[in-house]
Amino acid sequence: MARIGRSLDWEVIDEFQEDAHSIGSLHGSARGQRNIVGRLAAMARLAPLKGGRLLDIGCGTGEYTTEMARHFDAVDAIDIEPERLELFAERARANTTVTAMSGNNLKFDDESFDLVSMIEVLEHLSDPVATMKEIRRVLKPGAYLLLTTPNRYWPIEQHGVLVGGSRFPGTFAPGLVWIKPLHRRLSDADAFSKRDLAALASRAELQLVDVTYMMPPLDSLGEGSRVHEALDKLETSVLSMFGQTIVGAFQRPVC
Repeated sequence: MARIGRSLDWEVIDEFQEDAHSIGSLHGSARGQRNIVGRLAAMARLAPLKGGRLLDIGCGTGEYTTEMARHFDAVDAIDIEPERLELFAERARANTTVTAMSGNNLKFDDESFDLVSMIEVLEHLSDPVATMKEIRRVLKPGAYLLLTTPNRYWPIEQHGVLVGGSRFPGTFAPGLVWIKPLHRRLSDADAFSKRDLAALASRAELQLVDVTYMMPPLDSLGEGSRVHEALDKLETSVLSMFGQTIVGAFQRPVC
């Protein structure tokens, strides 16, 4: 069982409630093997997913973290949702420490990590620049931040639309995500383009090295689906920039 870095209780939610726009359910934070494999493969195309010490921010119930931990000497996994962390800690690898912690206030020394990952987290942060600056501080010079987040060019809001206190599927307002001011009023999660990520990187004194894109994994279709084959081809075409997910690699400058 993984070591738990601090007591896990609902006080963590109270302390960090301003760090995220929305708190998820206690279901798994990744749905389906194609989803997990696809995201990690996309990240690995941009920078090596292996090394000495990894920090995974927003680990949830740990599906992604557990796979990445196979290739690192030591892993620190953090989240602000204690009950998800408890579920993760029950089955995490021995090289993984699970801790209730905010990305805006990382309790780690400067230049501690060889890689930081942040999978489907950026869109929920109320102050992404503050979190990115903290990540820069704990990265070793030349080390990478790898993240995935909703792509602004994908036409469907992935976390739903809030109207009159009720949440509707993103298909309720197709194209909403393209209109930033309206999108921010009607959704509690953000979306990003390559230009948006570059602007964030500049403000956090990081370098955006490269991006890639993912189409919807659609695990519910089952293995061998022809739709999967078509989506895989789209990911290698000029239309990939309209994919559901944008994957970014950021580097802390050496100097």
